[in-house]
Amino acid sequence: LTARHFPASRAMRSLRPAVFENHNKPEGGAMAFAVLAADALSAEPVGRRFFREFRTTLDRVAAGLPGPMQADDRHGLALLQLTRVLFLYFIQTKGWLGARSRFLAEEVDRCLARRRQIHRDLLRPLFFGTLNQPATSRSRAARGFGAIPFLNGGLFEPHRLERRYGADIPNEIWRDAFDRLFERFHFTVCEGDRSGVAPDMLGRVFEGVMAPEARHASGTFYTPASLVQELLDAALVALIAERTGWGDREAERRTRDRDPRAASVLSTLTLLDPAVGSGAFLLGALERLASIEPDERGRSARKRHVLRHNLFGVDQSAAAVRLTELRLWLAVIADDPAERADAVSPLPNLDCLIRQGDSLFDPLGWAAGVAVQRPELSGELARLRQQAVTASGPDKPLLLRRLRAIEAQALDQSLGMAEERHRSEIAECLDQARANDLFGQRRGLDHESRTTLLGLRTGLRQVRHARRKLARDGEVPWFHYQSHFADVFAAGGFDIVIGNPPWLRSEQLTSALRGRLAGRYHWWRANVRCYGNGPDLAVAFLERGLELAAPAGVVAMLVPAKITSAGYGAAARHALASTTRLHAVADLTGSPLAEFEATVYPLAIVAGKAAPLDGHRVRTTLSVENQRQVLQTELRGGGPWILVRDDVRDAVAELERTQPKLGENAICHLGLKTGANRIF
Repeated sequence: LTARHFPASRAMRSLRPAVFENHNKPEGGAMAFAVLAADALSAEPVGRRFFREFRTTLDRVAAGLPGPMQADDRHGLALLQLTRVLFLYFIQTKGWLGARSRFLAEEVDRCLARRRQIHRDLLRPLFFGTLNQPATSRSRAARGFGAIPFLNGGLFEPHRLERRYGADIPNEIWRDAFDRLFERFHFTVCEGDRSGVAPDMLGRVFEGVMAPEARHASGTFYTPASLVQELLDAALVALIAERTGWGDREAERRTRDRDPRAASVLSTLTLLDPAVGSGAFLLGALERLASIEPDERGRSARKRHVLRHNLFGVDQSAAAVRLTELRLWLAVIADDPAERADAVSPLPNLDCLIRQGDSLFDPLGWAAGVAVQRPELSGELARLRQQAVTASGPDKPLLLRRLRAIEAQALDQSLGMAEERHRSEIAECLDQARANDLFGQRRGLDHESRTTLLGLRTGLRQVRHARRKLARDGEVPWFHYQSHFADVFAAGGFDIVIGNPPWLRSEQLTSALRGRLAGRYHWWRANVRCYGNGPDLAVAFLERGLELAAPAGVVAMLVPAKITSAGYGAAARHALASTTRLHAVADLTGSPLAEFEATVYPLAIVAGKAAPLDGHRVRTTLSVENQRQVLQTELRGGGPWILVRDDVRDAVAELERTQPKLGENAICHLGLKTGANRIF
């Protein structure tokens, strides 16, 4: 079976792996190619097959790394190497690798034929000596690869894990990765092209590189692209309405008609995803904002501008950060019109925009949560970040050092203000203890004030220790919103906080984490417990989103629909209905938009960080064209949100007033939780 048997098949043209030609594996040759041909003609979608094989290959590479290392580091190092090669296969389709359509396979063949090491003698010189070096700075060996673009961007710089372990992946592992994964599939940079692996499929990589039990434990699931776009559009319309005073329908119309005032709001916004996952919302925002106004330099240049000024992301997972960067880089190169490698602009550096960190907790709690008060400091930080995103060569490390120094100054200012606050509260507590009561006796410290004083003194020691560590190390020792994004918080916060945060029920969290959440987030505290069920982790993200949003900003999140009725959601419901301007509360259970690869019941909440207006009505759908609305005042009080028309609500109220409740005539027992809502 050879390629000439399938002259008309596009998939077959990319199948015959050159890596089979120069090594003597038992499974090589015609039989191996027949296996690949069978895969190509399979009826199973190519994306599903690719990501299943990607996960298998990732596990194989991680297990094959030499030397002792922690499991997380092993997984991260393997993912780093595979995503680099994956990115190059997309680059190869642009004709940017030596102007050869099979550059990678041919170079692997050549390396094996010379009995060299793929990692040491091919990939490392290609990554660090070629793709990460301007053409004028390359060695003679690097120039031997041919015309290769200088991509910069952080993807082809030595990673801290490589510096720490320096582990080379053995030849047989790399050979299998090329044979069974990369050379088995056709790659295309055209979004929506289902004849091969396209960039828009990469959102499912995040699920593909996590075992099912890990996804369940972290509450992480891929968000459908159609739902991302609907929620994003609703958030953009809500932001324009908040900033201009227009109604949602007027804001949507003017946005569609490219009204200059609406475009001005969108061109300067700052958008954050605090649990970035695979980057779906940032990628959607990049595409949407890049299309707002034409750019004579082209769509790729417009995307670079948006990345430099508008988008921010945070996630605890290093894999999530890496995959988000990969998707954003691919979105930039997909629209790059360059036909020659030397005409390709370097990729933006995203490591100061997409950060690995904890959005919910700061090691010092509220102590370091103070925004920078010096405009010159926040302005300098914004300027340095924008320069660092586009920097390359020797300027890049210099700019990054200066940026880290400014971030450290921002944290030191926050810690200084926190230290003053602690000392002031300690002094106030002691003054109250020294004061006399009504009978002229000294009050002293009771149990409550003694506990408060102990906590304040402990906090003061932690703040002082953090300041000493900061002075010693010269950089922020952990992720800190008010330092790393000090310029954003100097302006009040993020204009839009959007995302699909982890959904985890209280019983799935450790007792220590539940305690931290209860101490930090008011909405998360369970005032009412039904059969032992506590709040979902998404409630904490919802409250945190409002903290991070600017005045007249917008929070748009996907959360479990149970929040509308569960007892643990009472505090969140009342606070949202009485302190924010709800633009949309849409139960998407059963909606064609919510085609998750899991049994979930999603609710979309779009809320403006502003006081509600008298008579304000809330949409119960994401679309502004739909007339299904409810008065926001009806949602106050913490009771269940009944998202139905007014006449239905009136009928239910009449039934409640005149008819007995079920519990008055029957004893209710907890039934079987099947998830089969439609049956019941």
